[in-house]
Amino acid sequence: MAQIMQSFAITFAKNIKLLQPQQLCCQQMIKYSEKIYEVGKAKENVHFLKTQRENLKELRNKIIKERDLIKEKMNQLDEEIESIKKKNTERKKQNNN
Repeated sequence: MAQIMQSFAITFAKNIKLLQPQQLCCQQMIKYSEKIYEVGKAKENVHFLKTQRENLKELRNKIIKERDLIKEKMNQLDEEIESIKKKNTERKKQNNN
């Protein structure tokens, strides 16, 4: 029984030594795959940020165009108000005469 245990211990020790390079290889593969994952995630984030920047530029341009349209309409309304005021003052003058 002792001889069987001794031979088992020797075989186990040899197999552990044989497994160590595989474990190192697996660890390196895991590190490499994690690195690939992180690089892919970084590229995805960069792409996302670029698209967000483009969307913000488009939104900013739309807002600027709308603001310009509103200013233009306000100017038109101001002109209409002034013309109405002039007409009213002219009517009042004509009615007073």
